[in-house]
Amino acid sequence: MAAASCIALAQIASAADLPVKGPPAPAPTPVYNWTGWYAGVNLGARFGHVETDFNADPVTVVRGVGPSSFTTPGLAGSDVVHPSGFIGGGQIGYNWQFSPAWVAGLEADFQGAVEKNSNTTLISSFSGTSTGVGFPVSGSTVLNYQTSVEWFGTVRGRIGYVWGDGDVMSYVTGGLAYGKVGFAGATSTVSGIVGGTSFSLTNAISGQSHVNAGWVVGFGTEGKTLIPGLTYKIESLYVDLGTLDGTDVVVGVPVFGGLGFTGATGGQTITRTHFTNSILRVGLNYRFH
Repeated sequence: MAAASCIALAQIASAADLPVKGPPAPAPTPVYNWTGWYAGVNLGARFGHVETDFNADPVTVVRGVGPSSFTTPGLAGSDVVHPSGFIGGGQIGYNWQFSPAWVAGLEADFQGAVEKNSNTTLISSFSGTSTGVGFPVSGSTVLNYQTSVEWFGTVRGRIGYVWGDGDVMSYVTGGLAYGKVGFAGATSTVSGIVGGTSFSLTNAISGQSHVNAGWVVGFGTEGKTLIPGLTYKIESLYVDLGTLDGTDVVVGVPVFGGLGFTGATGGQTITRTHFTNSILRVGLNYRFH
């Protein structure tokens, strides 16, 4: 009986020395994978800077009797408008996560802009005395114009750094920009002469539009949302759409108010308009993986 008890105690002690199997270790948290195609939409604001340089020739007014004439001065200068408003559009792209911390990609987007702005700027003012007769004259030349950006798009490379739990990426971006830009305007010279006479001359700068190519740079942050496959993004871009040149193509018929003036010549104006925009926008992308 004692021997049996000893054997039982030995078995219990041996069982106590066996390792106890605990609960299974939790599965590792899956790492977010940025590789793959995506498409999405965006909405934002644009803050434009449109600068027009102009070069206006003098206008010479001739009197048929005498003869006598006077010339308004020409002038070169520039004028700036700051159109702003909302933009909206869509984007499509592809990412390649080539290391745990780095992502490279290519993205194309298209934006509706509807950006128009008009202004009137004084080119020159003048006062003096005509040759031949010696009567005083005074007046001014002004430029009335409108600029526009109807739409634009970009094709950009991206390089991003992944941080947090791997589901947020901050990136820099840059590449090609393109868009439809426009300019239309006219110069008007108006002069008053002692004795009640006056004249005016308007030269129209043809309405024109063109699809320009330029460049874009920017930065942003993109991250996953609670909805599988859906990411948000916040992005800032600087877009340069290049320049558009304009030249007087229609010379208006001068209008006179007496004293025998018979003609006015000159006044051609050449313009060059430079279109740039700063853009801040938010968007959503759906990733196909």
